[in-house]
Amino acid sequence: MVSKRQLVKFEAYLACNGDKDVVDISNLLFKISDQPNDKRAVDLYGVPVRIDRVEELTLDDNTLKKYPDMKLIYFHMSKLRDDGIAITKQSIDDLVDLNLEPDEYIAEDISCIFDTRNSVLFVQRNFHSLSPVGIKTYLKEMKKKIDNEVIALDFRPVADKEIISKLKQVDNVRKLELSFGNDSYKQFNLPLKKCLGDMGKIFDTFGNGLNISLVLSAGHKKDNLFKKENTADAIQSISENHSIFSKAVVSGKTGSMPVEKYDLIRGKLQTKYNFSSVKEVSGTTKRMHLDPNSVRDIMKELYLDRATGASKPFMELVVENLH
Repeated sequence: MVSKRQLVKFEAYLACNGDKDVVDISNLLFKISDQPNDKRAVDLYGVPVRIDRVEELTLDDNTLKKYPDMKLIYFHMSKLRDDGIAITKQSIDDLVDLNLEPDEYIAEDISCIFDTRNSVLFVQRNFHSLSPVGIKTYLKEMKKKIDNEVIALDFRPVADKEIISKLKQVDNVRKLELSFGNDSYKQFNLPLKKCLGDMGKIFDTFGNGLNISLVLSAGHKKDNLFKKENTADAIQSISENHSIFSKAVVSGKTGSMPVEKYDLIRGKLQTKYNFSSVKEVSGTTKRMHLDPNSVRDIMKELYLDRATGASKPFMELVVENLH
């Protein structure tokens, strides 16, 4: 059987009211789950969105002893598309309509866990599915529908304070993206100016008040074209003087791993997991949709037991990075 894996990212967001006060969305989630199926849908961006399932996760005695008052609420959300969909095969060019019944949709789903103890949303990130902004908008709309009230709610990303230590493991920087005001260039220290080389002198010819976006890329060449020592010093310098920049993103890889982006300004705490994306049916290997139950169980394990690539639970990393 062919083995294929799908890398899925998970991120953490603090549920708050836009200021420093945290918000508990657990009661709202259960109120939504009590609604009839057709009453749980909200039209977002021209597409119906709904919560399909809400449940409190069962925690073992060891977990409750370690984390008193811990309560995790799992919920599953789907975007329901019914626009014209066609399918094709790898060996031919013809498209065939995928005919949907009136009550059938193409579902793009995500799984989420809400930690009531820390007011943290732990969310699966799918390329085509809802973003945390979409989840927030849905919950606010449902609050108005159910209680005729407006809820102040925001999901603030938990920053990754250890992003610099992770970048130190990168041995092949592929791209450096910077945005800054022209007057900010005068505040660049030596490591940053070394990284830009003679190119930086160009900025001296511009007038003040100009916004500059700069992309340094190694392109498709496999060799590391950035001088490692200069880049490492520049990265450290950016992190220490990030108020100078409106954007600072480093793309790089370690060994044979895929290229990853590291946002030095708005870097979010995240963890990942490789799911199997195929199954064998009658001797044939077929791609499959990720089972929400499997995603739920893995998310619970990552959050409470050990995050991928870390020596501690993701929940503990979140708490550390919130303070």
